[in-house]
Amino acid sequence: MNKTIEETLQLDTILDAAAQLTHSDYAADQLRQTPVQTNLSAVRRELALTHEAHQLLSQDVMLTFFDLDQLTVIHTKLDQGRLLTVDQLKAVLAALVNWQRLSIVLRQHTTEIPQLMALLAKQPPLTGLRDRLDDVLDLNGIRDDATPELAQLRKDKDKQSRQIQQQLSQFTAKHSHEMQGKQLIRRDGHYCVQLKATYKHKFKGTVMGQSATGSTVYFEPGTVTKTGLALAATLGAEDAEVYQILATMTGDIEEHWADLEKQIDLLSQLDQIFARGQYGLEHQAILPKLNGQQALHIVNGRHPLLGEKAVPLNVTLTADQSLMITGANSGGKTVVLKTIALFSMMVKLGLEIPADEGTNLAVFDQVMIDIGDQQNMAAQLSTFSGEMTTLVNITNDLRPNALILLDEIGSGTDPEEGTALGIAIIQYLIDQGAKLVVTTHYTGIKNYAVAQPHFVTGAMAFDRQTLRPEYRLLLNQVGASEAMWLAERIGLKPEILALAKEQLKDKRHEDL
Repeated sequence: MNKTIEETLQLDTILDAAAQLTHSDYAADQLRQTPVQTNLSAVRRELALTHEAHQLLSQDVMLTFFDLDQLTVIHTKLDQGRLLTVDQLKAVLAALVNWQRLSIVLRQHTTEIPQLMALLAKQPPLTGLRDRLDDVLDLNGIRDDATPELAQLRKDKDKQSRQIQQQLSQFTAKHSHEMQGKQLIRRDGHYCVQLKATYKHKFKGTVMGQSATGSTVYFEPGTVTKTGLALAATLGAEDAEVYQILATMTGDIEEHWADLEKQIDLLSQLDQIFARGQYGLEHQAILPKLNGQQALHIVNGRHPLLGEKAVPLNVTLTADQSLMITGANSGGKTVVLKTIALFSMMVKLGLEIPADEGTNLAVFDQVMIDIGDQQNMAAQLSTFSGEMTTLVNITNDLRPNALILLDEIGSGTDPEEGTALGIAIIQYLIDQGAKLVVTTHYTGIKNYAVAQPHFVTGAMAFDRQTLRPEYRLLLNQVGASEAMWLAERIGLKPEILALAKEQLKDKRHEDL
C-alpha cells in the first residue's frame, strides 16, 4: 500500500483497530499488511467474506479462535531438528481441534455463508494427525495407554510406589521416636523418611540429603532399597518410552507440516475475516454495491474515525462525472475528500463501509491523492513546489481507471498562474479517463468546473445566520470561501476585518 495514502487517510489506524479484534499477533500482523485488491471480482469476494462474518456475528454465533503464535515456535524447533515437548504437541492438537469446532459451527449456517464454506473446503485432510495426537495426549500430558509398553510401565510404577510407601509407613510407625516427621519425602527419585540426624547410623540404608539446619536427614531404609532400585529402573524405562512417543509424534507433525501451514493460514484468514466483520458490526457498516464503471453513490456515508461527530455524506456521480467542491475554509471539504478516498480504499482491503444501504462504489485500479500541506522542509521545497512535485508524480504514474483526489489545487503561488496550471492538470487527468474529486478557492477553477458537463459542483453548507459551517456537502452549488468569517472566528481584530472588507468592496467595483 502507498505509504502516503495509508498515513494521509489514516488507513493504518483503521487496519490496526480491526487487527486488535483478532486473536493472535500472527493474524493481527497479517491483517495490518492486507494487500490492496484492484480486481473487481477479488474485491467482491473479500467483501462477501467480511459481510458473511458480520451477519453471523450479528446473530451472536459463538466462535472461538486459537492463538496461532504458539505454532511459530514449533516451526522454529522443527527447522532446528529438535524434539517437540508435550505442551507443544498439545498446541498442535488444540489448533486442529479448534479448526474442527469452527468447521462444525460454520457448517450449521451453510446456506447463509457460501463464500466462507468455499474457504472451509480448502481445509487440508489432517483428521488422521489430529486423531493420533488425541490418542497419545490428555490433560495431564502423555496418556497412560498411549502405547501398550507405557501402560504396563505405569502400572508397574504405581505398584512399586505403593509398595515402597507401605514399607516406609511401617518403618516410620515402628521407629516413631527416631523420626523428625511422618511425611514421606522424594529425593532424586527415591522415597525417604525424615530421620533425626543423630540416628542416621542406627539403621541400614542410604542418606539421600539433609535439611538446611542439618537436624534432619532424608533416609532411604535398606528394607526398601531393592524395591526402590526396581522403581528407578521402571522410571527410566518410562522416560525412554515417553521420549520415543515424543519423537514419533514430532516426526508425524514434521511430515505433515506443509498441510499444517495451510491450516494455520486458513485459521488466520478466518480470524482476520471475522475481525473485519466485527469492525463492520461495531461501526454499523454495510456491504456496498460495487461497479467497474467509475460510478459513485454514497448514502449517508460517515467517516469511521469521527464517530458521532461525523456529518453524513451524500454524493452521486455518474460514470463520466467528477466533483468540484468549493466553500469555506474549515467547512469540511477535506473531510469529504478523505471520506470518498477512504471508502474507495476500504473496500479494496475487504472492509465494509459505514454508510446506508443503496451505497454503490466503483472499484478503481488506482487511487492517488494530493491532500494537505505538501511543503517538504528537508528537500527545501516550498508549499507550491511540493504540491507540483506530487502532481508531476500523479500525472507521470497515471493508469487507466484512476480516482484522483486533489485538495486546493494550484494554491501556494500567484492565483492566475495557479488557476491556469490547476485547470490544465485537471483537464489532462479528465482526458486520460480519471475520475476526480477536487477542492478549490480559486474563482477561475470554479468557473471552469461550472462550464464543464463532466463536472458536478458541490459547496459546503454555511449558516449565514450563525456564520458557522454545517459540514454538509450540497451538490450543484458553488460556495464562497468565507475567508472573512474564518478570520473573525480565529480572532482577527475588528478594525483589520473592516479594512479588509473595504478593500474587497473596492476590488469588486474595479472588476465591474
